[in-house]
Amino acid sequence: MTVHKIALVGAGNISRTHLTSYARHPDRVQVVAACDPLAERRDWVRDTFGVERTYESVGQLIDAGGWDVAVVCTPSHVRTSAVLELAATGKPIFVEKPLSFDLADARTIVDACAAGGSRIAVNQNFRDSYAFGLGRELIEQGEIGDVLAISQQELTFRQDKGWRLDQQHHALSVMGIHWFDGFRVLLGREATWLSAHTFSSPAVDAAGETDASVQIFFGDIPVTYVQSFSSRLERTETVVIGTTGTLQLGYAEALLHRDGETKTIPNPLVGSERSEAMFLGLDRLLTAVETGTEPANSGRDNLHTVALLDAAYRSADSGAPISFKDGFPWS
Repeated sequence: MTVHKIALVGAGNISRTHLTSYARHPDRVQVVAACDPLAERRDWVRDTFGVERTYESVGQLIDAGGWDVAVVCTPSHVRTSAVLELAATGKPIFVEKPLSFDLADARTIVDACAAGGSRIAVNQNFRDSYAFGLGRELIEQGEIGDVLAISQQELTFRQDKGWRLDQQHHALSVMGIHWFDGFRVLLGREATWLSAHTFSSPAVDAAGETDASVQIFFGDIPVTYVQSFSSRLERTETVVIGTTGTLQLGYAEALLHRDGETKTIPNPLVGSERSEAMFLGLDRLLTAVETGTEPANSGRDNLHTVALLDAAYRSADSGAPISFKDGFPWS
């Protein structure tokens, strides 16, 4: 098995989860370098995870060399510039979600990686750490018959800190991107219509939206999605209604309701091991590099997920629904 030398770009909060996950797989990955503009973050990644080679900028990291895969964990609003700089190296890139808030910008990233010869994959980790992947398997096995509808709720009270407070986009870009991607995984098809409404609650300090209601059609299958960062009621639940059964999905498990009985199917990644999803996403990219194939979480695939995020913001701004063709907005 090939051991890939990893360069970490951005040593903020999410990088801890990546580094913790990668440390469990020394036979597959070794983090050999990191860059971050803040000296205290460079000191942290060196002192905590033993990454001796640290740099202030992406340019310095590229010039130093000695690595073969980049993992991008920068804040969302500076992610594009970092990825575009890395794309010119021709080396594989694993990037945090969202790839972008904007579909046109996401296309620019994906096209630049293709032009530079860099394979790119996106850390849509809820495919593993939430029961979306498990749910897809159960649907494919015919456990609930044909899917008729999906109901999604994430209700929580969430007060973020730091750079996220100043961003124009908030709740949908932080968590909605997971749910949009999950709907695609569960149904194995692309959206045809979307309508969204957003608002910002005075109870939460954030420039962007804290709450959203989104209706999506995937052909004849409706998805109703409610997101709240201002709810005093805590609930996260995905309900998939089928012709012969119903799935209830969460982080730890899937509940299969059928014929008056309920069966519990544990999600393999639960508790603290949810960080393992970071490695699994990266490993899909590494396997694709080794086999000359396209990873399931590729940047090209992720354009369809970003399209839903982009359309939700456009619909909320205009008050009008968005129609899709081939998984992309066309009106």
